[in-house]
Amino acid sequence: MKSAESGSSGTASAVFVRSILILFSLAGFYVSAQTRAVNISWPPITDAQRNLKAPVVEKDAGVEAIFWRVHVVDEVLGRDLQRVLYHYVRLKVFNEKGKDKAASIDIPFGEKTSIMDLSGRTVKGDGTVLDLKKDSIFERDLVKGPGRRSRVKSFAMPGVEPGAIVEYRWREIRHDPSTFYIRLQFQREFPVQKVSYFLKPLSREITSYRMNVWPFNCSPTSLKLEDDGFNSTTLENVPGFREEPMMPGEPNVRPWALVFYADGKRREPDKYWNDIGKEVYRDIQPALKTNDEIKRAAAQAILGATKDEDKVLALIRYLRKNLRDLFGPQVTEAERAKLLKQMPEHRMRTSAEVFKSGVGTADELNTLFAAMASQVGLDARPALIGDREDVIFTPEMAERYFLSSIDMAVNIDGKWRLYDVSARLLPSNMLSWREQGMSALVSDQKKPVFVESPSSPPEASARIRSAKFFLSEDGSVEGDVDQEYTGLMALEHRSEMRGDTEARRIEHLKEEITKIYADSDVSAIRIDNAEDPEVPLKIHYHIKVRAYAARTGKRLLIQPLFFQHGVAPLFASAERKYAVSFPYAWMEQDEVSIIVPEDFILDNAENPGSIQFGPPGSYQLEMKARNGREFYCSRVLTFGNKGLLHFAVAGYAQIKALFDEIHRRDNHTIALRQGGAK
Repeated sequence: MKSAESGSSGTASAVFVRSILILFSLAGFYVSAQTRAVNISWPPITDAQRNLKAPVVEKDAGVEAIFWRVHVVDEVLGRDLQRVLYHYVRLKVFNEKGKDKAASIDIPFGEKTSIMDLSGRTVKGDGTVLDLKKDSIFERDLVKGPGRRSRVKSFAMPGVEPGAIVEYRWREIRHDPSTFYIRLQFQREFPVQKVSYFLKPLSREITSYRMNVWPFNCSPTSLKLEDDGFNSTTLENVPGFREEPMMPGEPNVRPWALVFYADGKRREPDKYWNDIGKEVYRDIQPALKTNDEIKRAAAQAILGATKDEDKVLALIRYLRKNLRDLFGPQVTEAERAKLLKQMPEHRMRTSAEVFKSGVGTADELNTLFAAMASQVGLDARPALIGDREDVIFTPEMAERYFLSSIDMAVNIDGKWRLYDVSARLLPSNMLSWREQGMSALVSDQKKPVFVESPSSPPEASARIRSAKFFLSEDGSVEGDVDQEYTGLMALEHRSEMRGDTEARRIEHLKEEITKIYADSDVSAIRIDNAEDPEVPLKIHYHIKVRAYAARTGKRLLIQPLFFQHGVAPLFASAERKYAVSFPYAWMEQDEVSIIVPEDFILDNAENPGSIQFGPPGSYQLEMKARNGREFYCSRVLTFGNKGLLHFAVAGYAQIKALFDEIHRRDNHTIALRQGGAK
């Protein structure tokens, strides 16, 4: 359901692809002729490239791509369609910084993508050629942050040095692609002098639609027919991509283009979406077919629920408990392959078929929910919705591709509410942050309507932590820590824990804690509710941190806000290229109690104070001595009230100043003096 490359539901897309394959066969369409047109040899290096002494695109770049060329070919293998992209990159290394960057290359790829036939070579300034060895190529997980993990093909290029040319090529295979859509990425991690794509449109025997290019954040050349039958489009002088903290989703800032097929007629958005909404409502009706077993299950699921919203949540919990996700970790590769082969060729599975199998795609599970909801008197129907981390959609964008997911809209008290059965790691009443604040098209047989999915309030995604410590004269602290996470805050941790054994979860948590507090002993770790998103995720552990407080003569200097220890500033750079976009509203609530050693008193323990920063939220800080030897801290940060999460680049200085000030107060140090109690 949540595929950025798919322009429709997973099941509907699979049916569409099979239909296209039949047309391929009838048209006598063979790929071999296209494949032979892709030159996979190494073109000669020109004197100009060999003698290039300085970068062209970015003056301070240590390495720059002279070109990046991609040939796009659709290949039919039996009954399967795969889209193959033949990539070729040639780099020039200018200095030691560029040497380090070019020596190790990562190629990211998704779940339905394979990287094959990777080859490369380094051509030194004296003409020596060193080929990439197969044992230097491997796959690994690249972690960019909490819950942000991607698979990459990594390889180490041999003999890289300033002045050398490094080039490599590979085949990117996209399995089960959306035939009428393809994204062309124009930006890499290093600057590129010229990016060129070569595409062959689908033949007239397959479709009368014309291939079009819809650019985003760039202006590539119009499609040009080449002598070999490919159509080319290019973009020159593309700077290297640099990720910034809390920036919009990459497709909203990086240069790319959508290649799609259309009849060329101008689309009037209101009419277009009205037709699409009716079509979605009509097309899904056969899939809503139920039976007596589903009726009984629906009635059993809502026992005790009297309000419509309670019935909705009860149905979602029932489905999450009793049915598995086809692409989830509970389904093995062999089982998944078998189920995919059994899928109907020219239609979606009915709800009865999905229920009987016990396994469904995200869209199928949501459709089954709608079928069960109708059996208990609820008005539910499909709603098309986009992905904020992918492309920020507006109804003026008259192309269904941008509404890539299907949620379910339920009419409760005269208003449409959106739900997603497949968001298993979130509470039943919460959507992914990627779908919050987005326009959704609620289907209807007469009058489809757009509604906006609400943004969850800060208190729905909370991080609540407490610590009770004893401070020793040598500066060590020891005590118990309790942490609690809800909503989208919990999602980040549950995503990391998903599929792990309890032992591995505990081991991983211990590793994360000791990264922050290096000289520490962690014990008595307990993790509760890791797999139940309806209740808070809870973590408990006992910790001793040696030399947490610095001893200087008769004084101890300590950072009382234990949970902020070692946290880097959120915004380090003084300059900003992209807008600031926080993914969701959140709340942090911390309490720390420290029992100081006997014969020590507070010498300098002023409270830095709170900050009120208007509608988005506030920072509340309290520090005080109480109950004799206890020093107590309370910190509450609230951000994103009323969906205020997005800020233009012009406001970056103010946002940075706010979080820099919060960081300064978080790192406030107090002093304790020995001998004061005498």
